[in-house]
Amino acid sequence: MRRAKWAPSTALDLYSGVGLFAGVLAERGWSVTAVEGSSSSVADAEFNLRDLKVTVVRADVTTWTPHQADLVVADPSRFGLGREGVDVVAATNARRVILISCDAASLGRDASLLRHAGYTLNAVTHVDLFPQTYRVEAVTVYDR
Repeated sequence: MRRAKWAPSTALDLYSGVGLFAGVLAERGWSVTAVEGSSSSVADAEFNLRDLKVTVVRADVTTWTPHQADLVVADPSRFGLGREGVDVVAATNARRVILISCDAASLGRDASLLRHAGYTLNAVTHVDLFPQTYRVEAVTVYDR
């Protein structure tokens, strides 16, 4: 995969948890909206991201009305994005989507749904965060 040199612009961190990816993007100059359904995670994200240019939204990603973005980072539960989550991603018209997945079956389904939404899979990186278990994270990059 050829790495695109992008000027920081707008990004969405869907299923943002406590704001890990939102924080990294904001520190690099991106204007980020972090969307998370868990109230305790939102409280932690607000604290963690308080000095950065991040808007934290407490909402169910699948029912949240998205806005335009250049980049979407999504780290859903092992159930993946599903059709509703992919519809939200597609509605952003993002040029690039980075999907983090911990379940091969949901990743396969989501990759197919993203392809049908106009995205092309360009890279997959496996990360073994839990050595000596069958769990492996997959970080996938899609471009439109």
